[in-house]
Amino acid sequence: MKTNHLGAWALISTLLFGVTVTTGCNATSVAQNIVNWTPVIVSTANTIDGVVATLDPPNAALILLAGTTFSAAAYLVDNQAKTYLANPSLTNLQQLQAQALAFQSNVNQALLQAAKITNPASQQKVKDAISAAVTAITAVLALLQTIKGNTVGTISVSSTKISQVLPLMDERKSIALVAQHYGELQFMAAYQVHQSERSLQAAGL
Repeated sequence: MKTNHLGAWALISTLLFGVTVTTGCNATSVAQNIVNWTPVIVSTANTIDGVVATLDPPNAALILLAGTTFSAAAYLVDNQAKTYLANPSLTNLQQLQAQALAFQSNVNQALLQAAKITNPASQQKVKDAISAAVTAITAVLALLQTIKGNTVGTISVSSTKISQVLPLMDERKSIALVAQHYGELQFMAAYQVHQSERSLQAAGL
């Protein structure tokens, strides 16, 4: 199974037609695509931590999570996604959702906080790094919504809604990241980005 292009069209079809995947090749493809996004999540989280490390303490304190790092949170998503792929049980699905939603909550809040950084250059670096993480976790949550038994909207732990952070993001960079990830044309990536955002907002995220 070629996961890149199949995954791209699988996400388009599920968002466009409201398909809920259950078993077989399609469900495996969705689970694999979730796993395929986790290296991006980990990479962007590492970038956030690296950029924050260069900030002066007051600005770093605006972004840093209490007692943890973004990379640590990203690895929890990565490990749980692989666990779910190996054993797609309802319990593992719920645990994956919880990890993904917690990460989303963290990066959304961090992006709002980044707007308070006074140095323009530092602020832009932080916003770019966090925005990439927001794009990746949005893709994962949109994929999770297509799996039967998902409760992505009802178990949301995010107090910061995607509608609050979208104005702080560069849509062109989000589209470019998705296009690069799936190896697809920009118009396809733009459709996926917009539909993913809308589906999460409809779920109350």
